[in-house]
Amino acid sequence: MKVKEIMRAPRAILSVETSVAEARARLPQPGVTSLPVVDRDGALLGLVTLDDLKPKQSSAGAKASDSVEPYLSPHLVTATPNMDVSRVAEMMRYKGLENIMVVEERYLVGAFSLGEATRAAAKSTT
Repeated sequence: MKVKEIMRAPRAILSVETSVAEARARLPQPGVTSLPVVDRDGALLGLVTLDDLKPKQSSAGAKASDSVEPYLSPHLVTATPNMDVSRVAEMMRYKGLENIMVVEERYLVGAFSLGEATRAAAKSTT
């Protein structure tokens, strides 16, 4: 089974122009621990987490009016739509990831969770 058969649309997507305040408001949703950040063309640049956007004690912390761009984590583990689900699930378990972004070329096309992989594997054996 391929990732494209069970991937879903990301719950939310931020652009590089999104403010820290807006990102903070969108993050505390059930099951959402990070949000993808894309450029104007839809290319995936990275992820932001609530921790990334927490105000810090020092003046270097994220300010509400800042863009999310300086706070994103650019080092991502991603999957492609044509990857085998079992291979991606194995990689996610090895890296300790619950969710992964699905990209084609550099463009965000979906999201995939370890839970989805587990449910798909269970269905395919019944």
